[in-house]
Amino acid sequence: MRTRKVILRILLLIAIAAMGFSLWKLWSYYKVYHNGKKEYEDLTQFVDENPQAEEETTAAEGKKKDICPIKVDFDELKKVNPDVIGWLHIPDTGINYPIVQGQDNSYYLHRTFKKESSYVGAIFMDVNCKPDFTSFNSIIYGHNLKNGEMFGHLKGLYDLNYNSKADYKKHSKIWVVTPKENREYDIFAAREINVDKDMDVYYVEFASKEEYKTYLASQVEKSQYKTKAPVSEDRSMITLSTCTSTTETGRFIVQATRIQ
Repeated sequence: MRTRKVILRILLLIAIAAMGFSLWKLWSYYKVYHNGKKEYEDLTQFVDENPQAEEETTAAEGKKKDICPIKVDFDELKKVNPDVIGWLHIPDTGINYPIVQGQDNSYYLHRTFKKESSYVGAIFMDVNCKPDFTSFNSIIYGHNLKNGEMFGHLKGLYDLNYNSKADYKKHSKIWVVTPKENREYDIFAAREINVDKDMDVYYVEFASKEEYKTYLASQVEKSQYKTKAPVSEDRSMITLSTCTSTTETGRFIVQATRIQ
C-alpha cells in the first residue's frame, strides 16, 4: 500500500513537471511571437500613409496611374539596419514589412530586422538578386508563422487549396517601395511547389529576353488560376516565397509582374 502511494506521488510529480514544461514552452513561443510582432509594429513609425494615394490621370499617357499608398523614411530605417533595401506592402492585408538583404540566405532566417536572434526572422531578398529590384526575378523570402505574421497570410490570401474562398483579385496589387522609387506589381501566378523539383522558380537572371519569356509562360501555365496581369519579357517580376506546413520541401509562392 505504501509502495503504491509512493508510485502515485512520483507519477503526480512527473505530470506536474510535464505540465510545467509545456506551459513554459507555450510562454516561450508567445514571448518570441509577441516580441517579433512588436518590433515590426514599432518600425511602422517610419511609414506614413500617402495622402495622394489615389488614381490620377497623366496628361502624357492619357490613362490612370496608381499612386503608392505609403511613404517610407529610409534614412531613419537605415539607422536601425543599413541592410534595408525596400519596404513590402500589400494593401488591406497584414503584409507591411521592411525588406533586407544579407551576405547570404541564412543570416535573416532567424534574425529580425534589428538583427535580434529569433525564429520569426525577417523579410529578406535572395542574395543573388540586385538590391534595386532590377533583376529579371527578385525573390523575397519570409516565414509562414502560425499567428499570421510575416508571410503567414499568403496561403490564406492566395492559395485556393488552403482557402477555397481565397480571391487574389481583392489583393492583386503589391507595392515595393525603395529609396529611389515606388514599384507596383500585379499578381500573375500562385501555387505550392516542391523545392526539390521546382527549382526553376528561383531563377533570378536569364540569358535573353526570349528565355525569360519562355520562363514566364511556364509559370503562368503552372499557376493555380489565371489572372489578367500583363506578363511580358519587358517587365521584371518578384516572387514571394514561404514554407508550408505540409512537407519540409514544400513552399508556397506568389509571383507578380511589374506594371509601372
